[in-house]
Amino acid sequence: MMNKQLKKTLVLALLLFLPNLIFSQVLDLGALTSFAAFTESGNVTGPGTSGTVLGDVGTNSGTLGRFATSYNGNQYNSNGLTLEARIDLLRVYIHLFDIFVDYPNTHTPSFGGGDTLTPGIYSIDGAGSIAGTLTLNGGGDSNAVFIVKLDGAITASANTTINLTGGTRACNVFWIAEGAIYIGANSVIKGSLFSHFGVVSFGTNCTMDGRILAAQGITMGGGSDMAIPSGPISIPTQTTNTRPPAAAVDVLRSIEGFVLFSSVGAVSNSASSGFVGHIGSDVGAVSGFTSSTVIGYRYNTDSITAQAELDLDTAYTKLDSIPVTDSTHAATFGAGDTLTAGVYSIAGAGSLSGFITLDAQNDQDAVFIFKFGGAFTVAAQTTVVFINKTRMCNVFWIAEGAISMAAHTNMKGTMIANNAACSMAANSHINGRMLSTGGAVSVSTCVAYCEPLYFTPYAYLPVDLISFTGEVEGDKVRLKWTTTNEINNAHFTVEHSTDGTNFNSVNKISGAGNSTQISQYSTVHYTPTMGKSYYRLKQTDYDGKTNYSDQIAVTIKTTDDLILNISPNPFSNVTTISSNQNFKNASLIVYSSYKTVKTVEHIYGQSFSLYRDNLRAGMYWIRIVEDGKVLGTEKIIITD
Repeated sequence: MMNKQLKKTLVLALLLFLPNLIFSQVLDLGALTSFAAFTESGNVTGPGTSGTVLGDVGTNSGTLGRFATSYNGNQYNSNGLTLEARIDLLRVYIHLFDIFVDYPNTHTPSFGGGDTLTPGIYSIDGAGSIAGTLTLNGGGDSNAVFIVKLDGAITASANTTINLTGGTRACNVFWIAEGAIYIGANSVIKGSLFSHFGVVSFGTNCTMDGRILAAQGITMGGGSDMAIPSGPISIPTQTTNTRPPAAAVDVLRSIEGFVLFSSVGAVSNSASSGFVGHIGSDVGAVSGFTSSTVIGYRYNTDSITAQAELDLDTAYTKLDSIPVTDSTHAATFGAGDTLTAGVYSIAGAGSLSGFITLDAQNDQDAVFIFKFGGAFTVAAQTTVVFINKTRMCNVFWIAEGAISMAAHTNMKGTMIANNAACSMAANSHINGRMLSTGGAVSVSTCVAYCEPLYFTPYAYLPVDLISFTGEVEGDKVRLKWTTTNEINNAHFTVEHSTDGTNFNSVNKISGAGNSTQISQYSTVHYTPTMGKSYYRLKQTDYDGKTNYSDQIAVTIKTTDDLILNISPNPFSNVTTISSNQNFKNASLIVYSSYKTVKTVEHIYGQSFSLYRDNLRAGMYWIRIVEDGKVLGTEKIIITD
């Protein structure tokens, strides 16, 4: 995603940074509106010549086949529209998941057998089934909503029939599975089927009044009839406002837009997931995200992550300094707890399990901070509930050890693991952030979002920019950038500036057009200026519309500039710092983002040793000062 001036970037920024839900609107399917069947990846197999499909079908990565002659829609495969639909698939899922559950585990996992449901949101902690006849009775309300969410697969036996009575409309009915959905032969299904991280498949001769949405593929049984439900959707959703975090916790600065970040550690995803927010590591690999939907930028060991590391360190220190208001709570939270605002402190390790409700008592600036002197463990099926204006931006879980969240958890708030790992197991959700000042951050088959990404009319981002860097090669500068998910991208223009305001073209590079693959680009600026230069990418669509990336800075040093060589770096005990200049009673200052942690006085000559002493592992900056003048600044990393 190119960056701040790009199409819909302003709206994306608002969605990432504006943290309070304030009013309802109805569910907008966006690019999915015309689809009877859509899958993020995998094949879509039609019902053959004896069946019908009324609506579009598509896959963003797979094949389309076996569609009837009576098929009246369009077929889309790995193009600009399917890229948009892939993003909207994540949005719709977040919308539906965020709706408050009226009936948590109050119904058995088996539906049907003459059962009648009244309007509401139902959830089951596991797989479920439908058999026989099931009636959804809206009680005379044409806007009645029925949503059934299962933390596992859904299986409908052969000859299952779902009836809609009392004004219930199929467009307001959703069946959502955290797994596969299978519909047996000769079944009549009303409402949309949504297999999150799974496939949807039908037996023969089924009738479907609803959409089929999946992550990994769709098979329509032979002789089946599928159609988009009629009528406008009236499922209520939420939107955001511009209210900032409470003043005491408005400390994240550049880290605010990150959903996953580590200062020193790998950030990884091991299965198909969805993310709304930036992802990055300052020291460590960022891997496993190319097959997932990421509505945000990916940064790795660049100026953005360096600043994020400093800001995270500062944020941790400020949050840690907020006075404790409750140190008497047991180390175990949950089990139906309802807590009001406060700073809760546990001397050692702590845990969370079951349900916990955070009640702001109608104060939008109510702050909830949970501090643990050791590790923090979240049990499977744990859910955090906000009531009475509690806002995600004001909730923090901070551990002096690893944070580990088990499968099928539903967390809210910002998680900070200080010098330790932060992980979330499969089929989990976090409306917040997973951050570490010094450890790996890992997820698998999850959905993570800084804020719910709500629909607003805007154009789609034409390019997902993974990275943009500049490297000095002698007297030249090599510019490199990596993209994925390009939509109608004609070409890039590399632009150069000496002041960060006035830019001139350096080179034009053809784009990939429409592509879901990772694309690597490179060009060389042969006549850069000495000192600091600024570069940006100008992206041009086929229709002539242009967008810009953020700027990067590259400095070409002259022989008069101080050059520091630090070896080894990273180091664990001692490193050697050498220079192209002779020091005459210089000082070395080692500092983190918020304070000086070490000073070495009386440095002479061109080489000296820096010992770790009592410094903890992490990233620091060093500053060389002589005669009251800062000669140079560099980054060092200390490992265990």
